[in-house]
Parts: sequence; structure tokens; C-alpha cells
Amino acid sequence: MTVSNYLANSCRRAWVALPLAGFLVSGCFGDGRQSTIRPASDVGHAVQAVYSVVTWIDIGIFIVVFGLLIVALIRFRGGKEGEMPKQVHGNPVMEILWTLVPAVLLIFIAVPTWSTIFLTANPPKENAVHVLAIGKQWWWEFEYVDSGVVTGNELHVPVNRPIVITTRSTDVIHSFWVPRLSGKIDSLPGKDNVLWFTPQEKGVFYGQCAEYCGTSHANMRFRVIVEDEADYEKWLASVTQPPVPQTAEAKEGEQLFLAKACVACHTITGVPGAVGKVGPNLTNLGARSSIASATIENTPQNLAAWIHDSRSIKPGVLMILPLPVSVEEAGKLAAYLTSPTGPAPGAPAPQGGATLNMKQPPAGAAAAAGGGLDGKTLFLTKGCTGCHTVQSLPLARGTIGPALDGLQARPRIAAGVLPNTEANLKRWIKDPPSVKPGTLMVKLGLSDAEVETIVAFLKTL
Repeated sequence: MTVSNYLANSCRRAWVALPLAGFLVSGCFGDGRQSTIRPASDVGHAVQAVYSVVTWIDIGIFIVVFGLLIVALIRFRGGKEGEMPKQVHGNPVMEILWTLVPAVLLIFIAVPTWSTIFLTANPPKENAVHVLAIGKQWWWEFEYVDSGVVTGNELHVPVNRPIVITTRSTDVIHSFWVPRLSGKIDSLPGKDNVLWFTPQEKGVFYGQCAEYCGTSHANMRFRVIVEDEADYEKWLASVTQPPVPQTAEAKEGEQLFLAKACVACHTITGVPGAVGKVGPNLTNLGARSSIASATIENTPQNLAAWIHDSRSIKPGVLMILPLPVSVEEAGKLAAYLTSPTGPAPGAPAPQGGATLNMKQPPAGAAAAAGGGLDGKTLFLTKGCTGCHTVQSLPLARGTIGPALDGLQARPRIAAGVLPNTEANLKRWIKDPPSVKPGTLMVKLGLSDAEVETIVAFLKTL
């Protein structure tokens, strides 16, 4: 081979190796927000210690094995053509060594592994914060067992206190994972799994679903905020009170929240009628750093855009589209939802649709006695469209509850619980949980006249 050919081949090999080198060093950049080798909890450090033992043993094995391979390639390379190499017919010492050495190495790996398994399987019982983490397509609900506080997609915990997470799913298999704080554990329908950790650093830690679960799996993220005990207690207090509107725009947003479909899916603590369980709890939403399961940052502009057209931000989201909300109304709703929380004398009721800004209220089946709104308008504005579909109404495209076309012809309602009579339909709409405990359909606080008007409309479908 000539010198020029040798140099050409060397250059070609270098160009092939260059992209590989880029991939190898890519892990050295970034903030490592989801790095498992930068643990920030006691359990994280214990798991990392096991990884370190295994890694160093693997490196030692790699060096020995490939070192012997290189020695063999050089020392026992082929000689003259036709020459028979020296044959080896067994070496008891070597055979014993290559049996014992792996066994000893496995023991060195097994001891810290088993001790870490026992550590993670036995959560502390004293001074622990117990949280129920429920995976849903595609967001996380966090319920603080001791205080009853419920929030979504952001988990606040105190530093240096054990955090015990019990996780389950309401639909498909998800997986709870905060790389810097704990390992991952599956969230299963009908079965609880438990993990725990004690955070040792303050800050924001990033988690996500680690089990493919559908269209927006990649957007099923959440954040864990680790803070001082005093800040944690202050946060707990803030999520037990409703938002208090400070501006005229926010006050209009409050009326819109109660009058539109929002209350069918969302809860705000302290707001009568806002007890929906389908979507995240929105109490103290303004204090959250992100929205849409940590898909976008929580700014007034982003929140208004999310309210107005959620599926352009998060494909597959169950939030109904299109919402009967204009761009201007979305801004008012965002102003209300981000208002500071505090004690309030009571949430105002919707004012007969005066703030609904509907261009042409459609004609309905019957007018509510003294209410001024027909059944179709009430159906569109009282939250029904958040869960139900009616083909003749473009805004009624909810997929949480049954489609209501042909309801009058059905022999039974409430999944067969009640015969389909006018009296039973009124009873079901008025107070669903009293008829069917655990139902997702919420008590909307409708008056008897409003219920009667909605029933009259449903009978025409």
C-alpha cells in the first residue's frame, strides 16, 4: 500500500468516526434536568451507588477481556501457511479462575442491589408526606392524602421529608418517573404501586410518563417543586381557597367560568358548582410554573391560547374543541384563573347568560320559567357540552359521557340504573352522585326550572 492510499483510507475512517464522536460527547451538554446520574434524593443516591458499582465492574471486565483479546491476536497470530498452531487441551487453574471470578463479581453486585431493593420497598412511616399520583390521558393528578388538597401536574413537597407516592391509573398503563429523585414505577388501572424518596435539594425537578400511553404521551409531563417547610405550608394554604378577582376583566372571567362548560370538567376549591373531575383541579392555577402538563410555560398569553384552542398545543387532549369561547373571553378566563387566592364571601352565580356573548342564541324547545333562556342555550352554556355529543350542535362534541342523540327513545338512563322517565331524567340531571355514586357527571347547581327546560330540550333529540 502506498503512502497516499494509506492517508486516504485514514481520512475516510476519521470522517466515519466523527459523527460517532459527536454522539458520544452530546451527553456532556445541557442542564441535565432529567439525568439519573445527578441524584437529588436519598433513594436516588442509593440507586446511583449500585449503578456505580456495576459500571466500574463492567469497565474492569471490558479492560481485561479486550486486553486478553489483543494479546491473543498479537501473540498467537497466524504463522507460515500450513503450519499447525500449538494445541491446548485444558488448563484446570484457568477454568477454576474463570468460574470463580464471575461468581465473586456477581456477589459484589448482588449485595448492594438487594440492600437497595429492601430500602426502596420499605417507605418511612414517620413524618412522611403521602401523595396519591393518578395518571390520566395525558396529565397527572396529585392528591395530598393527609390534607385532602388536590392539584394537577405540579407536585409541591418539603425538602428533607420523606415523600411516599402511591400511584394508579384511571385508563391505560402510565409510568411515574422523576429521574433525579426516584426510579420509575408503573401506574396501573385497578392496582396501586408505591415508591418513596426524601428530596435533599431545593429546586424544580422534571418528571414525565415513561410508558407509551397514546397520542400525547410525550406531553404527559409534570414538575416537582422542592421547597422549605414554611414555603410548602404556605402553598398548601393557598390551594384551599378560591381565586379572588382583582380586575374588571377577571370578574367577567369568573362569570364566564361558571356559565361556560368549564365547571363540567374542572374543580376550583371554594367555588360552588365547580366540582368537575375529568380535567385538572384549577385552584391557584396562577402559581403554577407551567400549564398543559408542563407542555408550555404559564403566562397569560399561553393560558388564553390554551383555553381557546387546546388541541393545537397538545394533540389528542380531551378538552373539548371548539369551546364556545371567543379570543376575548379566553383572555378574561385566563385573568380570572390566575387571580391570587384568598377568602371570599361566596362565588357569584351566572347572571342569566348576560356575559355569554352569544351572537345568535338558538331557539330551544321550551323557555325556563322566569329564566329567559331556552333549553338548547342552557345545554350549551351550563357545562353539558364538556362531556356530551349532540350531532345537531357543532359545539357539543364532548367525548367523556354518552352521546345524547336519540335519548328519548332509550328505555333506561344512567347506564341502566333508572328507567327513562321525565321524572328520573330530571333527578339524574339535578344530582347525579345521589343516583350513581362515583359518577364523573357533576352536580352543576341547576335550578328546578333550568333542569325542566334542559329535559324538555333533550326530549326533542
